[in-house]
This record gives sequence, structure tokens and C-alpha cells, in this order.
Amino acid sequence: MPAPTIQIRRADGRFETRTDWLRSASSFSFGPHYDPDNVGFGPLVVHNHELVGAGAGFDTHPHAEAEIVTWVLSGALVHQDSRGHSGIVYPGLAQRMSAGSGILHSERNDAYRGTDGWRIEPDRVVQPANYLQMWILPDESGLDPSYDQHDVPAAALSAEWVPVASGSRADAAITIKSRGSTLWSTIMAPGLSRTLPVDGGRVHLYVARGAVEVEAVGALAEGDAVRITEAQPLTITAATDCELLAWELAG
Repeated sequence: MPAPTIQIRRADGRFETRTDWLRSASSFSFGPHYDPDNVGFGPLVVHNHELVGAGAGFDTHPHAEAEIVTWVLSGALVHQDSRGHSGIVYPGLAQRMSAGSGILHSERNDAYRGTDGWRIEPDRVVQPANYLQMWILPDESGLDPSYDQHDVPAAALSAEWVPVASGSRADAAITIKSRGSTLWSTIMAPGLSRTLPVDGGRVHLYVARGAVEVEAVGALAEGDAVRITEAQPLTITAATDCELLAWELAG
């Protein structure tokens, strides 16, 4: 078996986009930021950590040929698309939009959480929407656009790694059209340890919140990532309260 390769990518090495309402950190080439040596990792071609200001966001724009997975850390996003799907994406709700042959959508920080749940009230929103958006290349092109979302219980995330999105696992919260790809997530309290749920292939491990210590890697802080080939089930120990995302990728 080939030896694993480990590449640490620090938070301050990401491409950054800043406007008066957006702060976006891109792990791979994105938009005006281009590095021919950093255009993706296997089928994972976009991994953006974004903060969108209250009452702001991305107005209607097109996408095609991507499985777009959104995972909110805090706040919420209001989604609308040209296929008639709409809803509020909040922490613990896994969302997937298959752009396929082409779709238009918007996503804005326009939702306020009241005592009776989430409401679309832009004037009452006070906190930024803090979320990850990740694009996976589908196995086939020209597919019909589609949408999926499902709740992931916080208790499950705190207990173990949870398959959030997958092209092959029946127990995943949402499905994607990339058979060799699975997104795992977990939440850990300080001192807890968990084993990376992979054995072989590629893994993109990302620290969405907090700080951890990873076997054979070392200390990782918020926004840091590790790209591993021929990945092994490494032990990860939480240094603080943390939230982790790990893409298991074929090849």
C-alpha cells in the first residue's frame, strides 16, 4: 500500500474576498483568485468558509455541473431557486443543490429566529451567517437539477462522526451524485478523541470551529485544513470545543 501523504493548509493561506457585507475564505482557486496548483482535491473543487452580513447575501445567480453542499455553523441562509425550491438553512440542517444542466438560485442572510422558529424578516437579523459551502463534481454531466435537505441531530454530531452527505452511504443525511464522496461531521468537547472514519483514498479534513491535535499531523486551529492521500484512521483530540468536517474522496 502506498504511504500516506499529508499536506497542511493553514487558515491564513486561503484566498480571501472582502466586501462591506462578505468575508469569504476559499481553500481552492475561486472567482478572481487563481492558482493552477490549487484548483481542487479530487472531485472537491470549492470549499469556502463565508460570513455574510445581516440582511445581505448573494442575489440570483447561475450554477451548473456541481453538487453544492451547504453547512451552516451559526445564523441562517434563505435559499430560493429557479426550480421552485425555497427554505431556510440553519445549523444542523444539511442542504444539497444539484446544479446539473443549469439552475439559478439566491442565498441571503434574511432569516430571524424568533420564539416560534425561523422567520424571513431581514430587518430583524443582527448576526452574520457563518457557513461552509462546498462543491463536488458529479459523476455525470447534464443531469436534471434537484434539491435535498435533512436535519442532523446535534446529539448525533456530539456522539460520533455523522455522514452528512454521500453518494454511496444509505445512512447519510442527504445524497449527492458523486459515488466516491462522503462528507463527515462531528462536534467535540475539550479532551475528547475520535478516529477519522476513513481507511484509504483521499481525505480533506477542515477545522470549522475550535482547535484540535491530529495524530501524525500536529495542532490545527480554526480554518486550518489537512489534505491526505491514502488516508489512515488517525486519532483526533479536541483542544477546545470544536466542529470538524471531513470529506472522504475517491482516488
